[in-house]
Amino acid sequence: MGEHTKPLSMVAGNGLVNFGWARQPLFDVNMTAAASVHRHIFRAWRLKRWEYFYVATPTVFFSAQIAHVGYLANLAAYLYNIKRNVLLERTSNIPFGTGVILADHPRRGTTSARNGVSTRLQFEMTPEGKHMTIDWPRFNGPQGLHADLLLGWPEELECLSVVDPLRNGRFAYTTKVTCMPTSGTIRVGQETWECNRSEALGELDWSRGFLESVTPWKWATASGRTRQGQTVGFNLCSGFHDQGDNENAMVVDGHLTKLGIVSFTYDQSHVMQPWHVSCPDGRVDLSFVPMVDRQSYTDAGPLQSHIHQLVGRYSGTVMPEGSDPIAITDFVGAAEDHYARW
Repeated sequence: MGEHTKPLSMVAGNGLVNFGWARQPLFDVNMTAAASVHRHIFRAWRLKRWEYFYVATPTVFFSAQIAHVGYLANLAAYLYNIKRNVLLERTSNIPFGTGVILADHPRRGTTSARNGVSTRLQFEMTPEGKHMTIDWPRFNGPQGLHADLLLGWPEELECLSVVDPLRNGRFAYTTKVTCMPTSGTIRVGQETWECNRSEALGELDWSRGFLESVTPWKWATASGRTRQGQTVGFNLCSGFHDQGDNENAMVVDGHLTKLGIVSFTYDQSHVMQPWHVSCPDGRVDLSFVPMVDRQSYTDAGPLQSHIHQLVGRYSGTVMPEGSDPIAITDFVGAAEDHYARW
């Protein structure tokens, strides 16, 4: 484990996984070549793949995902109108993921899905960045959703790509890209939100894994601009990826600082109360004040999920390598309390 600086395969020719992290998506994501995957009788059900993004502006938080969990694909999109304190959301499941196309690398190809005649999500890598288009009829009553967004991903923007071991021979890969300047439009019915690169920032979560049947995690993320003009983003997680190099990092003006373990303090029975996220070494000291809780509960025998994904505001300090603490004030972002038995 440790930092990689040259391209490599996630799984070597002998079937063993190359663990570690990089500042760019250097891994060839060939997880099905792993010996532990080949040995598992239900391997197709244990392979999990998802591509998720969000965009935050002063007035709206918008997110969408395409996830394939082996026996089912899940499509989701939600919009939180910050000024009106209104959450709009739709989800859709596709048995066995029929028709879902998954890109084989974060910086290549297209991930897409259709459900029915008109619901369509497409996440396409272009030379400028990720081009996201979503069409969802009857997203809010009779009103349809149309989003056309470009999340900029310049070559010089550092991100975190990491492969970590899990228990029982399992492993997980993720690329998290913060601070993506975003342009485009989001429309629901006749109401339109314009995103411009001067104020809209996004994050990409491109994840793959040979995961355990029970997967919990806590997650915190935001991107924004400080009062001094610095662009700051962070991705923080606990309970998942903890046995390796972890997926904790901050990016300041395009440069990444790798972080150690983080801790989350909050009331699990009252998740709308303020949270505290911190590092033992003091590099992260953040409060999170939720504005809305997007809840999801599934209880279908062996398949269960309990998810709170909250949109709120982060304030506090982060301290990148070789720098004094940087003050963060009211960055709009997300926090998540996730439990899945899948």
